[in-house]
Amino acid sequence: MKREKLDAFTDAVVAIIITLMVLEIKLPQVTAANLWEVLRHIGIYALSFVVIGITWLNYNSFFKYIDKITTRIIWLNLAFLFMLSLIPLPTQALGEAFFVKESHIFYGIILTSVAIVYSLMYKSASHYLNHLSKADIKAINRKNWIAVVLYASSIPLSFISIYLSTLIFIMMPAIYFIPSMKLVDEHRNV
Repeated sequence: MKREKLDAFTDAVVAIIITLMVLEIKLPQVTAANLWEVLRHIGIYALSFVVIGITWLNYNSFFKYIDKITTRIIWLNLAFLFMLSLIPLPTQALGEAFFVKESHIFYGIILTSVAIVYSLMYKSASHYLNHLSKADIKAINRKNWIAVVLYASSIPLSFISIYLSTLIFIMMPAIYFIPSMKLVDEHRNV
């Protein structure tokens, strides 16, 4: 399979995921009394949108340099897209029941699963990256696995406080955003 074909398929699936996510938002009627609830729904949607966007950006920043697409990479990409496609479900649950720890646990499980599959896919694909040094690849792999650990830690932390898991959910995109922009800028100069 050509890389361009896999890229086009991935881009299309990500676009559908984001579209489905916004369609799943069930906002109550907006009143002065529930304005914060409505804004919380939108904030949770925005958080999930940013998570998907940064994941897609990171995917594209390394995948465009891969010369060889193996069967393993294709299957990991499909698993990655499947896990990514589940994000609208916990997004809806978290929006509707923010103060219920189970909705945080569900969100944490899905984001952990996305991070695991993404990390495995990156590790497999990194063997075919010639534009990055081995040290850069090792650093990115390390950061990916740290993301897995942090997302996974949101699950037990939800039992202690939903605000601790929320902090992790907000912190993770922030950690990835700055380096993602750096990688994009570096790749523009290549």
